[in-house]
Amino acid sequence: MSKRGVVEETKGAENPDAHLEQIRSILFGQQMQAFERKLQGLEQHIQNNAEQMNQSLLDRIAALESRLVGLLEQETQEREIADRSLQENLNTAVSNLEGELASQVKELRADLKDQGKELSRKLDQLATSLQAAIDELRLSKTDRSTLAQLLEGLAENLRKA
Repeated sequence: MSKRGVVEETKGAENPDAHLEQIRSILFGQQMQAFERKLQGLEQHIQNNAEQMNQSLLDRIAALESRLVGLLEQETQEREIADRSLQENLNTAVSNLEGELASQVKELRADLKDQGKELSRKLDQLATSLQAAIDELRLSKTDRSTLAQLLEGLAENLRKA
């Protein structure tokens, strides 16, 4: 048997689809292998890029979180400083108001004391004037018994007349 005969025998015995596959493999085998290598390379390249992008994204997120934490801490410190400053200003203002209030209370007490003394002096003057008026009225008024005698004498004179 020649080679041809062997090939023809194998051809008949095998599946025609397998034969087609062999022909394709012979004709396009190298190209398919090259395409598969390129495809695998592209897949590997895409996978590497995806991993790099994921890592880069994670790094950026971590940096952003770190920056946000720093900003929040800075904001917290600034607010604490501002709160302390406001508290100090408030305490100073309250102290000043308390001092002014104490001073005004002291002045009012002194004024009330002076007015009390003035009222007491005027009351004493009025009492003295009232006593003088009472004494003058006593001196100038007629005694009751004398007035009664005078009226009795007048009444008798009227009866006689």
